[in-house]
Amino acid sequence: MKLTFLGTGSAIPSERVHSGLIVEDEGFLFDCGSGVLHNLNRSRVPVDGVTNIFLTHTHLDHVNDLMALVKADWLLGREAIHVYGPPGTTETLNHLVDAYDYLRDKMTIGITEFEPGDSFEVGGHSFETFPTEHSVPSTAYRMDDSFVYTGDTEAVEGIAEFASGCDVLIHECSFPDEIEVSNHTRPSTLAPVLEDCFVNRVYLTHLYPHTRGEEEAMVETVGEHYGGEVHIAEDMQTVEVKD
Repeated sequence: MKLTFLGTGSAIPSERVHSGLIVEDEGFLFDCGSGVLHNLNRSRVPVDGVTNIFLTHTHLDHVNDLMALVKADWLLGREAIHVYGPPGTTETLNHLVDAYDYLRDKMTIGITEFEPGDSFEVGGHSFETFPTEHSVPSTAYRMDDSFVYTGDTEAVEGIAEFASGCDVLIHECSFPDEIEVSNHTRPSTLAPVLEDCFVNRVYLTHLYPHTRGEEEAMVETVGEHYGGEVHIAEDMQTVEVKD
């Protein structure tokens, strides 16, 4: 199975675009921030090849390209798409459809809103969710034993157990340690949480411009507690994970 990072950046503009991850084999899109649609067009998945969208939360840098994708799909002949997300997803999508009312009868947007902690199946794949700690309701996703994608969160106890047994953990690490923040993760807060995390690789994403030049130190700090491979995710990077 191939995953491509369509966006590894944050709410502050940089050379990285907003958050987005595509499971190439299935057309599953995780988050859809600004720039993700453009990078999707550069990937091996056609724009109308997105089958389902999984939102971690509803902040702008995770949903900004969502209606642009809906419009593109309509213009390409699609009639429906499905969105999954935590509490707030339905309200946000209803507001977006109200704002772009001309799309209302052009595309059917199915919505499945769940409570973090729920499990479900999509396209023959098992999904588990885990409540994360952010300023709005947010969730991490686990797809089969392939990968976990956290979205925005502080380093929370339980994420290691939730991810253990997966091939890859994709965890936000928004800032270097010298920046004091809440609602996000820094290397020194993530490292101890991952001490007993039994995954093969960790990819750090959702990187603010403050992380420029700090990447090597961030990887080293996380590696002080976690025994697997630690990588900085890059836009348009493709990684193979076990099915």
